[in-house]
Amino acid sequence: MRHEYLATRPVDLYSMHLFELVAIEGSFTRAAGIAGVSQSAVTRQIQGMENRLGVTLLERTTRKVTLTDAGHALLAEARQLNGSLEASLRRFKEEHVDATRTVRVGFSRSVGLASLPGFLLPFHRKSPEVRLKVSHEPGVSLLAALLDHRLDIAILTAPEKINPALQVQHSFADEFELIIGAQAALPPGPPPWSSATLQAWLDLQTWMHLSQQSHTGQKLAAWLKEQHYPHTPAMELDNFEILIQLVAMGLGASWVPRRALAAYPRKKALQRVPLPRRFERQIVMVTRRTHTLPKHIQDLIEGVLFS
Repeated sequence: MRHEYLATRPVDLYSMHLFELVAIEGSFTRAAGIAGVSQSAVTRQIQGMENRLGVTLLERTTRKVTLTDAGHALLAEARQLNGSLEASLRRFKEEHVDATRTVRVGFSRSVGLASLPGFLLPFHRKSPEVRLKVSHEPGVSLLAALLDHRLDIAILTAPEKINPALQVQHSFADEFELIIGAQAALPPGPPPWSSATLQAWLDLQTWMHLSQQSHTGQKLAAWLKEQHYPHTPAMELDNFEILIQLVAMGLGASWVPRRALAAYPRKKALQRVPLPRRFERQIVMVTRRTHTLPKHIQDLIEGVLFS
């Protein structure tokens, strides 16, 4: 039976791989070095793709290479295609060539390093022979890496929307505490304080918040505004561990996850401020949508300590 694609074949896996390298590196020379071929060979492959597709994919200047709109669209497809092939070959080797099994897990920056043991330690104890490859990057990057098959599991604050090709495996409530330094003054009188007393005290604090470039930072800022709590920070950071350290030094007040506080060793340097309402977010474990996950990936998901 004649196959239309095989008869015409405007691109192949090799040229798609080279195109992805050039697009990511922004250079024919660097892409050729990574691929281990000559620059002229890479140029011929890309030009051949453009001729067969009938569209310009890359804009070349003497200084740099940039993607056209068509190039951006093809890069998204190339990343998923190349990533899927690499993932399939890796799984084949794990199942049939006795290669070391690996789980690639990505944590968003706003999840906090204190949560890592609850996610990873039970699995490591049960399956020490499985290699864990861990990355720490923004949530948006994690979801893109899942789609491109560069990650097996992403752990991040629940997004507003999720790509239909992805699936939430678990969701965990993550409650926040308001903390100040041990030497800082609490509102006058015993808690619970009146709304006026609490508001006056809140207005006097120096606030340090999680960066609003993160999804959690945006949700926290919106919640603070709804509660009529101060929501304009003097300082923004992208790491809860650093925020806790700065509060312990007496530099201000902040909202941080309870789990991050539990792992902090100098608890006497901090005070928790009891409030009638607390901010809460959902942490999700996300994988690609599939009928069956490899057993070692399923084992990691099922072994998580949080509920």
